[in-house]
Amino acid sequence: MFEELSLHILDIAMNSLAAGAHAVQIAVIESARRDWLILRVRDDGRGMDEAMLQRVLSHSHTSKRSRKKPIGLGLALLRQTSEMCGGTFHVRSAPDRGTTVTASMRYSHVDRPPLGDLSSTILALCAANPSVDVQFSYHSDETRFQFGSQELKQKERCSNEPRRAQKVEGKSPATSCAA
Repeated sequence: MFEELSLHILDIAMNSLAAGAHAVQIAVIESARRDWLILRVRDDGRGMDEAMLQRVLSHSHTSKRSRKKPIGLGLALLRQTSEMCGGTFHVRSAPDRGTTVTASMRYSHVDRPPLGDLSSTILALCAANPSVDVQFSYHSDETRFQFGSQELKQKERCSNEPRRAQKVEGKSPATSCAA
């Protein structure tokens, strides 16, 4: 078992990148009031058929061809953590349609690992493949936060563009970036 849930998220999302995903959506819902913690990672990668999904969920399989030994324990360990902490675990996947992993657990469960460093997890994903759109949303009883790496790249492009006085098709360059 990983010591922090953010490491489970990183493991699953890195598998998404390895599966050729162009977009990875990560959602964390943390509610002490409702006593639930929900993690969801969704991608648009290659996906898996039912037989492959069953092999990946077993404790001794990996889809990574570069490994000499079948280690792939990430999903199995997250499932074990979820169930041990009074929650559920689901994986939906289809070939060429992507994969969605959802894990829930009791927020107050004594064995629930801490969330960990989510910001470093998201940063690592963005750095691992800058062309992939990493979308992150976090909801708690008091806070809501959303981040999209491609939105950030668009803002950076706009702030680096030289400002011109001329108008292009009725819009200034600054206006077209703000849209």
